[in-house]
Amino acid sequence: MAELQLDQLSPHNGEPLYVQIMRILEEQIRSAHLQPGDKLPTQQELAQYFEVSLAPVKQALRALEERGIVSPRQGRGTYVTDTTPLFQELIEKERIPCFTREMAESGRDASSMVLGVEQIGARQMPRAAQELQLGGDDGLVFIERIRQANGNPLALQSSYFPAGKLGDIVARGLGAKEALSRVIREEFDIVITASRQIISATTATPRDARYLKVSVDAPLLLVERTSFLGNGDPVEFVIDRRLPEFNFIVWLRGN
Repeated sequence: MAELQLDQLSPHNGEPLYVQIMRILEEQIRSAHLQPGDKLPTQQELAQYFEVSLAPVKQALRALEERGIVSPRQGRGTYVTDTTPLFQELIEKERIPCFTREMAESGRDASSMVLGVEQIGARQMPRAAQELQLGGDDGLVFIERIRQANGNPLALQSSYFPAGKLGDIVARGLGAKEALSRVIREEFDIVITASRQIISATTATPRDARYLKVSVDAPLLLVERTSFLGNGDPVEFVIDRRLPEFNFIVWLRGN
């Protein structure tokens, strides 16, 4: 542990413990304090350093593994695999991604083809359960939509919520022109105050190709977003599989 310059966890940080641990470790990796092939401290050492149980440490390492940043080796520990520099930009909460608003700002008409609104078990989607900090016996609300601009498909979007927060929407349903962000805010009193979004490249699966009208293996953007309430609790996990022309514009301002 001596060679690493790890920050301590903040009790006043609204993010879950595993997210804080993941961020701290990733900062060390991205800032070149660790190199590909370097071994991370053991789970027990990290738990002792951060003064937490093993559970959030395991979650943090699993999240880094899913993103290809680290790789566990059976019986040997966890090793760094990707040290590509990562740049982060904080934006105002009013600019948290919203498809309906983004389409309106670009002069396009937003709509959705709703493929399903249902309740499923957390074990059916472990990644969403992990991001939302749910147990295996908990329920998830699963909403799947094709997001469209002027009637043309732009993204295949899967949204997950804790069933205890949004269970009634299964019976209510969701209209093609309804903005889910407005519905959850006005009808379910779910106010998102922060989001963490990861954007990477991927290729179209046969299912993507069917709904997005592209060829199999066509390039797509993979956008994964976890959103939080004001008290730090995760409330939404979204997976977007988007056409590359669904662009992002980021403004960077100097002091």
